[in-house]
Amino acid sequence: MGLLKRFLVFGCVFGLLMLPMAAMAGDTISPTSFSASISVGGTTSVDKKVDVSAGTSAVSADIFFLADTTGSMYSALSSVQSGASTIMSTVSSTGALYFGAGEYKDSGDAYEYKLNQTLTQVPPNGASVQSAVNSWSAAGGGDYPESGLQALKLAATGAGWTPGAAKFIVWFGDAPSHDPAGSSGTTLAQAEAALTGAGIHVIAINEGGLDDYGQATAITAATGGALYNSSYSGVAAEIEAALGTAFLTYSKVGLDLSDVPAGLLASYGGAKTGSWDRSIGRDFDLGNLTFTGVTPGEYKFNVYATVDGGTVATETEDIIVGGGGKVPEPATMILLGLGLLGLAGARRKL
Repeated sequence: MGLLKRFLVFGCVFGLLMLPMAAMAGDTISPTSFSASISVGGTTSVDKKVDVSAGTSAVSADIFFLADTTGSMYSALSSVQSGASTIMSTVSSTGALYFGAGEYKDSGDAYEYKLNQTLTQVPPNGASVQSAVNSWSAAGGGDYPESGLQALKLAATGAGWTPGAAKFIVWFGDAPSHDPAGSSGTTLAQAEAALTGAGIHVIAINEGGLDDYGQATAITAATGGALYNSSYSGVAAEIEAALGTAFLTYSKVGLDLSDVPAGLLASYGGAKTGSWDRSIGRDFDLGNLTFTGVTPGEYKFNVYATVDGGTVATETEDIIVGGGGKVPEPATMILLGLGLLGLAGARRKL
C-alpha cells in the first residue's frame, strides 16, 4: 500500500475509533409506521424513504477471521495471533460486534477446513475468539494452491451469522485456491454465490500470492469488499484499516421484507446501489412498497431498512385484509374470465 493511501485509510480508522457512541449514525426509515385496510385481491402502497446519516454505521457487525494455515503462513499467523486481541478491543468500540475464526489447509492434510469459533459477541467473549486464533498452527499444504474457495463457501453457510448484522470475512493467505477446491469441489462461482447470497463482504489480506489467479480480486469485487497487499508485520493494522473503511462506506440501501406474512404479498422497486461514504447524510427514495391482500385477517409485522445488508431502522405495519377466500391463481383468473365471456355470449343469444 502506498504511503498516501495508507495515510488516508489509517486516518479513516483513527477517526472511527475516536468517535463516541453518540456520534454513530442514526439511520431512519419513513414513515415509521403504516396502517391500511384492503380487500382480498386489493392493494395499498406507501412511499418508503431511508435516511442514511453522516458518521459511522451503528449497525451490528459479524467479523469472521479466515486464515490459510499451511506451512508457508508461519510468519503471518504469528503476526495475526499477537494482534487479534488489539483488533477486537479497538474495533469493538464501534458497536455490537461479533467475532469468529476458522482456518483451512488443502486436500491430503489432516483437515481441509476447520471452524475454530462460531461468531460470538465481543465483549464479553473476546477470550474465546483469541483462544481460537491462538490455536492456529502452520503446517501442511503440499502443492502451491490451497482449499480457500471451499473454506469461503463453508464459512459463508456455517459460522453462525447474526440476522440483520453487516457481515464480513477477513480472509488472509499467501497462495491462491484450487478451482474446484477441496473434497466438495467448490468453484469460484459457487463460492461467490454463497458469499453474496449471505450478504457477506470479503476483506482479503494478500500475504504473497493470494491473488495470483485473480480469485481474491474477483471475490472482493463481487462482495463489495476490499483487497489489501501487506507485509507480514502489518496484518493486524491492515485488518483494522479495512474494517474502518467498510464502516465508513456503503454501496446498497434497500428493504428487508422477510417478516411479511403469508397472508400478504409485498414488493417494491428494488434497492439503490452505488458508491457512497458517510461524510454527509443522504436520503434514498425507494419508491412505493405495495401490499396485496391474499387471505383475510389482520397482519402486524415489521419492514426493515438495510444498509449493505445490515438492519438500520424498522417500520411497523398493520394491514387488515377483509373479504373471503384467497386471491385466485393466475390460471384461475384466466378461466374465470373465459367463463364470464361465455356467459356474456350466451346472454346475447337470448
